[in-house]
Amino acid sequence: MYHQHFNSMGSTQIYLKENLEQLKLIADDILISCSEQTSGIGTKGNVWDTYPNSLAMSFTLRPNKIPSLTPIEIGLLAISYFKEKFHSELFLKWPNDLLTIDGKKCGGILCQYIDSTTVLVGLGVNLGNLKNQQNNNYRHGLGSVDQTLELRPFDQEQISRDLYQNFLENRYSDSETLKSDFNKYCYHMNMNVFIYENEKDVLGIFRGIGNNGEALVEIDSTIRPFFSSSLTILD
Repeated sequence: MYHQHFNSMGSTQIYLKENLEQLKLIADDILISCSEQTSGIGTKGNVWDTYPNSLAMSFTLRPNKIPSLTPIEIGLLAISYFKEKFHSELFLKWPNDLLTIDGKKCGGILCQYIDSTTVLVGLGVNLGNLKNQQNNNYRHGLGSVDQTLELRPFDQEQISRDLYQNFLENRYSDSETLKSDFNKYCYHMNMNVFIYENEKDVLGIFRGIGNNGEALVEIDSTIRPFFSSSLTILD
């Protein structure tokens, strides 16, 4: 493993992508992390807001055998790590968000497929106290893994390293176990949701994921698959 940690930088994901060819000469397993990220990126070109006591990291990983399951696998492995490390109960929102037990967003996952052996994964997580947060536009609010936690600057470096090691060592061996665990940790299973696709909101009931990680939504008693849509949980 090759690990670079910065006190502050624009985007770990952009840095890793721009320097990937050179870094690959050093190691196959590459981790870039920072204590403060000033220009984080999210899915579909959105901005990932960074707060004090947060974690920002990007790394190389072998894609899941079914590549489209990779962000869900990363989410489940992150949940397992944070449960062991901080005794926190976290959940998933399809396809790539981490939620607290009361449904507040505390993390996001971004995967960029490079080739059959490499995907670039970006992970942003609010680890600790959010007392200095600004107003946010998250529908159900913004949360953290442990609101009582106050981090020191070096903690992000070690946690990033430990978390990446967990990703490298504890991959899912089969998709059925992964799907079963997703059902267990999906926050909005059997709940009413909006699926946004082709500039339209579609209302339905979330019924799980398919073999390729697609959302299965029941609409008028018919199960429809959605592959790259955004999802909103209804109250």
